[in-house]
Amino acid sequence: MKNLTRALVLSLSLLAVACGDTQEDDKDGDGGGGGDNGNALQCSAVGWCTTWSADSTPVTNAPPLTGGTLREGTYRVEQGSGYDAAMVLRGTSVILLGGSWNNYLGAWKVSNGKLELTRASACDDYSEGPLDHVVTETHAFAVRGDELFTQEEGSSRAPLLRWKRVNDLCEESASFQCRGGICACATTTNRPLTGQQSCSG
Repeated sequence: MKNLTRALVLSLSLLAVACGDTQEDDKDGDGGGGGDNGNALQCSAVGWCTTWSADSTPVTNAPPLTGGTLREGTYRVEQGSGYDAAMVLRGTSVILLGGSWNNYLGAWKVSNGKLELTRASACDDYSEGPLDHVVTETHAFAVRGDELFTQEEGSSRAPLLRWKRVNDLCEESASFQCRGGICACATTTNRPLTGQQSCSG
């Protein structure tokens, strides 16, 4: 059994409750896309640092990427790329998390069966503030239970990703785990990311 270092690991259960399972406000008739909460999240509402990674093998069992009802909550990449990435959806807000105390804050919506993620500001262990240029990514997607499948459009090399809706970013799974070396995972809630120490030592 691996000797896991889980300093500062805080359960995201309260955040998951706050994010809820709401499926209301399907205003565009297109399978969901946030509620009326506006900017419900701050950039540092959740922080994450991990040396774990997702399964890099290609996803071969995804349903057709024709959209669906996407629930609020915390989603972590499980397969399709060997890096660490997650996102928190609440209201119309999204935090896109990298596994080294680096976040992007913006908005999300479903439009014409596609998932649109807009990045407007960033925060990390050095600084926090708006981006010089707002960036919007469009993804084909599908939902199967607590799994989300996405593929960014406009890039021939974009991998098909399998995400999983989780309550704790630092809970290992068969596809997201420590793969050798330093095994560490830490999360924070509502704490500045500036000044956070690297979890990789």
